[in-house]
Amino acid sequence: MSFDRLIRFAVQLVRTEDARSWAQAAKGAEGAGYSVVSLPDHLGDQFAPIPALAAAAAATEQVRLSMFVLANDLRHPGVLAKEVATLDVLSGGRVELGLGAGWNRDEYRSLGIEFDPPSVRIDRLEESVTIIKELLAGDTVTRTGRFYRIDGLAVRPLTAQPGGVPIVLGGGGKRMLSVAGRLGDIVSIATSNAGQGGAGGLGPQLRTAAVRDQVAWVRESAGARFASLELNLRIRAVAVGVERREAARDSAAEMGCDPEELLDSPFCLFGSVDEVADQLLSVRDELGISYFTVSQRHMDQMTPVVERVGGH
Repeated sequence: MSFDRLIRFAVQLVRTEDARSWAQAAKGAEGAGYSVVSLPDHLGDQFAPIPALAAAAAATEQVRLSMFVLANDLRHPGVLAKEVATLDVLSGGRVELGLGAGWNRDEYRSLGIEFDPPSVRIDRLEESVTIIKELLAGDTVTRTGRFYRIDGLAVRPLTAQPGGVPIVLGGGGKRMLSVAGRLGDIVSIATSNAGQGGAGGLGPQLRTAAVRDQVAWVRESAGARFASLELNLRIRAVAVGVERREAARDSAAEMGCDPEELLDSPFCLFGSVDEVADQLLSVRDELGISYFTVSQRHMDQMTPVVERVGGH
């Protein structure tokens, strides 16, 4: 199986000391060849994603801006659509909207929000995404669903990107990846939250065979639209310039995995610049995954790899 999408990279920033250093971080990512600056969505010691991305937009010219990912239950879809459309206009059409069902029980508790079972949170996300897509497409929406009631709402301004913004959805389990395949424009593949504490640990989920199964779930649910989807992977471990087996041993001790599992994992990038570049090209060609997100702490060591294979 061969895929011809160009490889691109996102760096997930979190925070800096002040506005000036934040602008420098965003400009630095753009200058290093990263295609996307993204932020997660948590209540801890990090910047709030939407205002931080607005500041990043003002400091940059081309890099795209992604929420990776917003917790759906923390925002009403009508209000979120308004904020995203505004950010898209102010950035000149550079927004990717990442949404997730929410997973951090402690944050729900701190806000007094009921932490529903996964099936309910995923159902609510699916309904929310449907509403947001209609609103960002410029439609006037009237809808009474299981979770939301919308009565004659239209979002203005219209997005700068015709027809809305790309929607990023993803997860590790079949149910969430099936929703992503049906409704997403970009599908992000992760390990399953449900399985990480189970027998066998995380390691088996990291293997190429497990990711191949996840891609198959996306393909099955997407049907004919699969060819138009972009597949993303959130990289978990990076050691560029370190001998592969040595890096795998060190990371395995931290992650509680077998080193061989990490050496067989597209989530882990170990070795020389050439070895990591070749690994990413193989992941793209064999699995169809062409969009890779790395942490802020890995940005500098990944930059030579970004220069080598970004856009290839």
